[in-house]
Amino acid sequence: MIMNRNSSSTIFARLSVAAFAIALALAIPRAARADASTVLMNRVQYALAANTNLNGASCYVVSPGVVVLYGTVFNDKDRDLAESTARGVRGVHKVVNTLRTSTGKWLEQESRINDTLLLNGFNSVQVRVIANQAYLSGTVSSPGEEQRAIRTVSSVSNLQVVNFMRVVPGSIF
Repeated sequence: MIMNRNSSSTIFARLSVAAFAIALALAIPRAARADASTVLMNRVQYALAANTNLNGASCYVVSPGVVVLYGTVFNDKDRDLAESTARGVRGVHKVVNTLRTSTGKWLEQESRINDTLLLNGFNSVQVRVIANQAYLSGTVSSPGEEQRAIRTVSSVSNLQVVNFMRVVPGSIF
């Protein structure tokens, strides 16, 4: 068989089109997976955003049906709520929960402040830290001691001090 120049260029053109079609066919499933992951991520994000307790939670998809939660929520109850919310979204098969809670950081601050109060002689005063506030409670012997306790807390933290201490004068004898 004798091929002329036009028939060889036609065969080359057909092979090029076939190669392009094969490459396109192989790329479509990957693109479809990326779109499916984005859709799933958006569905989970929407479900999380529907609950104001979960406004610190976000997610991303690592493989089809597997969602990773990240961010910070208030406490362990909200952490569990975020996980069950994500599990309830159609298309989610597994949830990896890496959410952190704010209460752990607050407990560290609370412990440090209570230790400082004890070191400064405030055996009847305690602090409870919630968010950016330090709630002081207990008793002191004078208004001056009350102010000193407030200054002690302010010296070791940038928290707003809310004072629930009572001044109970000590014995005059």
